[in-house]
Amino acid sequence: MHSRRTVLKGVAAGAVFGSASLASGATASAAAGYHLAVVDQNSKTVRIYDRDATRWNDDAVIWTFEGKEPLLGKKWWADLSDVKIRKTAKRGLIALVVASGGGAGVVDIKKRGEHTDSDNDLIWDAYPDDNPHSIERIPYNGSILTASSKGEKNLQLYSPKNADSIDDFDGYEKVNSWTFPGAHGILWDPRTKDSVAEGVLWVLGDGKLVGYKVKGSGQNTDLDVWRTVPIEHDGAKMGHDLQPDYTHRGRLLLTDSKGVYSYDVNDDKVISKPIWAKGRVKSIARHPGTGEYVWVVGSPDTGEMGTKVSIGTELGKPSTERGWADARFYKARIFSPDYE
Repeated sequence: MHSRRTVLKGVAAGAVFGSASLASGATASAAAGYHLAVVDQNSKTVRIYDRDATRWNDDAVIWTFEGKEPLLGKKWWADLSDVKIRKTAKRGLIALVVASGGGAGVVDIKKRGEHTDSDNDLIWDAYPDDNPHSIERIPYNGSILTASSKGEKNLQLYSPKNADSIDDFDGYEKVNSWTFPGAHGILWDPRTKDSVAEGVLWVLGDGKLVGYKVKGSGQNTDLDVWRTVPIEHDGAKMGHDLQPDYTHRGRLLLTDSKGVYSYDVNDDKVISKPIWAKGRVKSIARHPGTGEYVWVVGSPDTGEMGTKVSIGTELGKPSTERGWADARFYKARIFSPDYE
């Protein structure tokens, strides 16, 4: 485990980044401006920007995490592939990160202008390997699930030794793994309840979206399949991204080889008709207060990454775009710890 920093307890998003940040559903809905957490594989960074910043240059960076690479050994942090902002009872805001190079980690978010990295600032890390693409933390239980697109142990579960101390990341160990071909996205859906038993853990992979119920606690945590939702259309069905639609509680946004889809968790239906028939959409998000979509489209000329983040109220018709020529964007997230 890497070295620790002094923990600033009880940090709220608004206290860290100002009133435009999103700390709760009420705050998110009311916010006129907002922040984005952007994953750039070329610079091996997660950077947080103000959506309204005129240019995304060094002066506009609000917070950053950098994946450092050793001179020898495994390239844990090559090709950062996901970030999620979550909130803990004792530590305040945290960022969950994974990289295709094999690494997964958790880092505190403490203050504006902070620069963190994988050498000095991780409070938890693991090596799930096999091209990790997504990560999620189960609230009230604390377990962390990673999703890797290759191999036979695509889903790996890390749980706290002490079920009563879920914010003690020193006590986490790998407890289980499952096969899930092409696993690319994970999202906790609380189903409007502050209870592990009521929530559903969704996983997106090749041709399907699967909801799991979480049972047990601590290192007895386990997953049971609750619902399997087929993705039915012609051609490739490789899943890419899975996020909440913050404008509509109980609705998920997901992308695959053929487009962007909206799925209502209250309807047990197949997923077939996209809301945007566009290939190579690597990232999708939607802001609650403005209704704006935020997306990244990859290109074969840039290794399937994107050079810009697009923003607009209608998919495919951006009102503004941010980026730079040598960027290799893979994810762009609304800066909020909310699950729905």
